Amino acid sequence: MANDGKIYNFIYKNNSDLDKSLKYGYKHAMKFLKLALTIFCVGFATTSSAKLLQIIHTNDLHSFFEGSRTGKGGYSRIKTLVDQLKSDAKAKGIRTLFLDAGDFGEGSSFYFSNKGTDALRALDLLGVDVTVLGNHDFITGGTDLSRQIDESNLKAHLLSANLKGKPLMGLGKKIKSYVDYDLDGMKIRIFGLTTPEVHYQYPLLPKGYIGHSHNRGVRIAQKSKKDGVDFLIALTHIGLDKDSILASHTSSISMIVGGHSHTRLDQPKMVENLNGDIIPIVQTGAHGTAIGSLIVDVIGDGEYKLIDYRLYDITKEISEDAEVRTFVDEAYINRDRYFNRSWTEVIGFSEINLSGLVEGRVKDARTCWSGHIARLTRETARTDISVQFDLFQGEEIPMGVIRFGDLVDNFPHFRRWGDQGWNITRSYITGLVLTQLLKYLGSGNEPFDASLDGLKVWDKERRRTVAYVNGLHLPEEALIDGEKINNFQFYSVALPSEIPYALGKMLPVIRDLLLVNSEKIEDSNFWPLFENYIVKNSPLKCLEN
Repeated sequence: MANDGKIYNFIYKNNSDLDKSLKYGYKHAMKFLKLALTIFCVGFATTSSAKLLQIIHTNDLHSFFEGSRTGKGGYSRIKTLVDQLKSDAKAKGIRTLFLDAGDFGEGSSFYFSNKGTDALRALDLLGVDVTVLGNHDFITGGTDLSRQIDESNLKAHLLSANLKGKPLMGLGKKIKSYVDYDLDGMKIRIFGLTTPEVHYQYPLLPKGYIGHSHNRGVRIAQKSKKDGVDFLIALTHIGLDKDSILASHTSSISMIVGGHSHTRLDQPKMVENLNGDIIPIVQTGAHGTAIGSLIVDVIGDGEYKLIDYRLYDITKEISEDAEVRTFVDEAYINRDRYFNRSWTEVIGFSEINLSGLVEGRVKDARTCWSGHIARLTRETARTDISVQFDLFQGEEIPMGVIRFGDLVDNFPHFRRWGDQGWNITRSYITGLVLTQLLKYLGSGNEPFDASLDGLKVWDKERRRTVAYVNGLHLPEEALIDGEKINNFQFYSVALPSEIPYALGKMLPVIRDLLLVNSEKIEDSNFWPLFENYIVKNSPLKCLEN
């Protein structure tokens, strides 16, 4: 009885907390009920009055025409499945819209087929109705994007409501803010948003830039409500986190089809908007390894029911569409023609993976291959240290025979057509700036995915110096040529050229303060450097400390 009394008194004394808990539980129970009613209403909306719409979606294709080296993906298989889904929906009287959430361009070596034009041609071959501009789609600048659109004779609608300076880049009539469709008298509007992150802006400068995505999205949602839009879709390339914020700060957006963060969502992420309604956000991952199919019943005046959602893996069991297969085969030839050499020419052999992205995600950070790139960068520039960022690497290449094309696929970055990849820049930074950089790279729950060369630390147990690893060692322990970092001394650092170049276009004063006397190293393009390095060091193994 004594124990029962203690429990009773505890509950009685804390009844205000209990009341709060009950209210909290009730609120979230209602959310769950609303979500359940939203999803599990199939069979209740298939009457003659239903306005059913199928939305097929992809994102972050990155010109992976042939698919991933894991065996998933491939445009010819995507086309087969898309056509099948469209056919099945049509037989049931359901209309289909195919939406792509951006980054259809740079990222794979197939982007070099017809200088980017084929990346846009592929969208029409796949049957895409609407796409949004991603940051990798204007990597060669807005004017060159205008050329690609003209040469591809793009039929799909290309959107970006927050792209500024369109007329100056020849994009005034080629990129819209939104597009409207009529669904049996229901007004469907799709608007596009591009990521405004500052480090992606530089290819557009000085003629254009990307404005604030959130503010623009909110304004378009408000305008759409005044325009009598019945179903508003945000087609975004801003990433899942920003999609969630956008959904929660509006009351008119019906759903978000997203990209940029390469997030695979097997089920929609549900976010509550300002009205307390549940808004689905969908995304398929990256590189065409999966596509999504969502069916909704558009009721009108912003109301709808989510009938079904499925994410389909693109596997080898799916047959290849003949027309798209021919297109990809031609792209092989166009790619070889661009490089003026055989894509399959053997360069050497590696006993380690040339690390990179696996189905659009960084699989391993600070690997043996990252260390090799950092070493090669430092030796080429003859600097004290070098930094290699793992996020710059392309697709992972398995250990074994390394061919010329593997080098490009592993690092598919360039600035202008005709370049042999990025090159290397030598800059000078003070010890104080270097120490702050090391703190930044090692901060957070997980250290930044960067490999350093030229820095050592003293290992007391082994009584010798070993390589400095950000996150594992402290900046105060770092040694350069056996000496601790002097805050007032200048040190030379080798970086991929795009870092000081981008800083110079966006924030020249900041660049000159942080990276002093930046100069490009002659004959330092990455693809020839990689080729010579692998030939010289074949078979490639991990570096010794």
